[in-house]
Amino acid sequence: MLVVNGDSPLLTAASILKVIHAHQEAGSPATIASVEDPTRDDGRVIRNRDGWLERIVERKDATAEERASVHEFNVGVYCFDGSRLVEELDKIKDDNKAGEFYLTDVFLHLKPVTVVKLDDPSEAMGIKDRVRLARATDIARRRLLERLMLGGVTIVDPDSTFVDATVTIGQDTVIEPFTVLKGETQIGAECRIGPHVYIEDARVGDRSDCGPFAKLRPGTEVGEEVHIGSFAELVRTKVGRRSRVPHVSYLGDTDVGEDANIGAGTITANFDGTNKNRTEIGDGAFVGVDTMLVAPVKLGKGSRTGAGSVVTKDVPDGATAVGVPARVVRRKS
Repeated sequence: MLVVNGDSPLLTAASILKVIHAHQEAGSPATIASVEDPTRDDGRVIRNRDGWLERIVERKDATAEERASVHEFNVGVYCFDGSRLVEELDKIKDDNKAGEFYLTDVFLHLKPVTVVKLDDPSEAMGIKDRVRLARATDIARRRLLERLMLGGVTIVDPDSTFVDATVTIGQDTVIEPFTVLKGETQIGAECRIGPHVYIEDARVGDRSDCGPFAKLRPGTEVGEEVHIGSFAELVRTKVGRRSRVPHVSYLGDTDVGEDANIGAGTITANFDGTNKNRTEIGDGAFVGVDTMLVAPVKLGKGSRTGAGSVVTKDVPDGATAVGVPARVVRRKS
């Protein structure tokens, strides 16, 4: 029977398997895990002269000598012979300073007990308040970043980088400082992300870059070799291969084709007060600076808009539209 404390999120599967295997090999009625950690002050592992577990002493019941000399602590991972455990549970009493029933007191009646020492003291951290929760979160975050770095991802500043466990990042991608990657985000290979970039539930293709100061919201898909520049925000938007959204733009509910250029200050007005509407920007389109695209609207392949245009009607392939509201002034010959 395996018993694990419920407030120990930093325990790894490898450590739990280590305890299980030791229990199976020893054939003892019980096995526990321990760590050496002079900074702790909770359940101390007290051994007898032969090195076997004698008892576990909780903080309130430890003597001054035990507090000063014993720095081996109980992790909260136990393996039991189930039938023996059931036989001995009734012998646990609450005759301690806390007036509580300690499961660890069962080891007074289950002998011998195998003790397995773990290498990483942080695995034994219990979460009893928000301070410890923050510490544990930071440790888990750093574990994830180390795994990414060992897998070929460059994390320029681990102290300021936050990546969820569900995020995937390709080899040779560089993550700049103050980057936050959340949810089911997928970043391709050889990308550059950041600094100051927030991406959630979005995909970025190989060899693309994003940032600084950019935000990709859920439902966004960025193709290969795409440039998303500073102060750009995209949501539920698809950007085709080799297209560019250089800076200071908002694209919501938009489909951008390949090799398109979105000028600075471009806005897709996707909400009409009731519904979210889509904008389509064709392959090779060139959107002039400060263009407003009032959805639903379509810019054809190779079309262009003049600076400051407000586009309320579709622009045909190869045509140029300018003005407020925009009018087609040149068509493809």
